[in-house]
This record gives sequence, structure tokens and C-alpha cells, in this order.
Amino acid sequence: MTAYPVPTRKFYDLRDGRISAVHFGLTSNPVKLIMLNANGFNGYSYKTVLEPLGVHAIALDMRGHGMSELPTDIGGLKNWHIFRDDVTEFFERYMARPVILAGHSYGAVTGILSMPKLKDRVSGYVGFDPVLVPGIARVMNRLPGGRSYMRKRLPIARNAGRRKSSFESFDAAFARYKDRGAFRGFSDEALRDYLTGGLIKDGKQMKLACNPLWEQAIFVAQGHNVFKAAKALPPNNSHITFAGKYGAVSFKSARNYMANIIGSENMVFDNDRAHMFPMHDPDYAVQRLREALNKASLNR
Repeated sequence: MTAYPVPTRKFYDLRDGRISAVHFGLTSNPVKLIMLNANGFNGYSYKTVLEPLGVHAIALDMRGHGMSELPTDIGGLKNWHIFRDDVTEFFERYMARPVILAGHSYGAVTGILSMPKLKDRVSGYVGFDPVLVPGIARVMNRLPGGRSYMRKRLPIARNAGRRKSSFESFDAAFARYKDRGAFRGFSDEALRDYLTGGLIKDGKQMKLACNPLWEQAIFVAQGHNVFKAAKALPPNNSHITFAGKYGAVSFKSARNYMANIIGSENMVFDNDRAHMFPMHDPDYAVQRLREALNKASLNR
């Protein structure tokens, strides 16, 4: 088994608090890649993907996730612009050189939303199953009671709001999630990584760092326009993998629209992969990231 440097956690000041970042690889080397987590997950969840790259990579804990210390407004969240602003501020304040920007699910969308402001600060983009919804979702977001309706009617949002958030111990949480729900197909290592980065002490118990109601609010806050932002993606070094197993989080019409923007040759739709494929098959995710690093000459 390959021995990797122990991941280290650092905190970085942003305008209204501190964002948590897990550093992988040789931290004495320049940063080569930034990873943005899926909704309800955290930066440490991507250890099996980022460690094997052999480069200095940072996985951010998005606002309201992991160990980040940033305020959340559950009732007022209408779009994902606040996450976009967190990422762009982090880059502007702390990234001195261009890097690869990667993301999973809502993190993949946030990365795209960030691109019009980041531009030359990003030399490649890799998206793992970004959430692409039809225009009607943005219309619903603007209607009175629209987000409330979606919280009740959208299964993924409804289930998130009901998620158990407190556990007697780390082991109890592990037993609860093992081979269930979103964690089907996770190796024991990947599940432990998620819990390591996603549980915090709560008296004598452990609780989820990401409030299930915040996770739910993110799912229904669809007032952003990812397609407009996608026009700023690196033209020669962008790739998106979409997953279809157990149901896709992207609509076909939305994928077709994205293909018109970035080119169908830069997209893959795989019906044999589930939404959490970076954890199910980290080797595939590593391969996609290495390709982007190589194209940008950031592989050392």
C-alpha cells in the first residue's frame, strides 16, 4: 500500500468567517488543484481521489459543510451565488498561480459559476456529475412559495430534510450509513473519510457538520444560471462526466445545452455510473484529474 503524506487542515479568512481547507500531497509544493465538495459532503470525503494524484491539492469545505466557520441563511438561500463568491474570494486572496478547478455535484456547478470571475486563475476544469436542471426550476425558485413547494415535492430535498443528524459515536454513524442511501457502493475507507470530515462533537454525541436543513435548502435554491457561466470555462481543458445509474441529477435537455457550450467531445454521460462515482471508483476520477493536470503542465 502506498504511503501518502498525512492530510492537513488549514483555515482561511473570508469576508464573513473562515473557510476550512484540507491539504493533500506535499504541502511545501505549490498548489495544483482545488476540489469543491458535493452537497452534504465535505473536503475530506475526496481523500481517495486526491491523495493518489501526487500533487499538492486542496479540498475546500463549502459554506455550511465540514469544518468551515461561515454563516448560513437557510430561509434566505435562493441560488448558489454565495458559494461562487466564497470560491472566487478564496482564489483572489490565496491562489497565486493558475490551478485545476474540480468539483462534484453542486460543487461542480459552483466551479462553473465561479469561472467568469476566475478566468486566467484556472487552467483546467473537471466536473463530476454537476446538477443541471431545466429552466422551469429557476422559474419555480422565483415564484412565491416556490422553494417551499420544491422542498416538499423534490424527493432528494425532502429526504435531506429528514436526515438523522445526531449519533452516539463515530462507529454508530458508520453503522447507520454503511451501504445505505447515498453511501451504497462506498468502501469502508471512503465512508470513514466522509465521517472524519463531516462529524463534529456535540456534547457526548457526534452530529453532522452540515445541517440537513441547509443541505435541503441548497437542493431547492436553483436561481442561478450555470449555462451563462459555462461560456467562461477553459476552452481546451474542460471535461464533465455525467452519471445516469439510479437516475440522473442532470436533465437531457440541459446536458445538450451544455454540450453546445463546451463541445460534446468534452462530456461523457455514463448510465453505468451512479452520482457518487468518485467514491465508488476513485481510479476513474483520478484519471480525469490527471488528464487535466497533464494538459496544464501541472502534473509535478
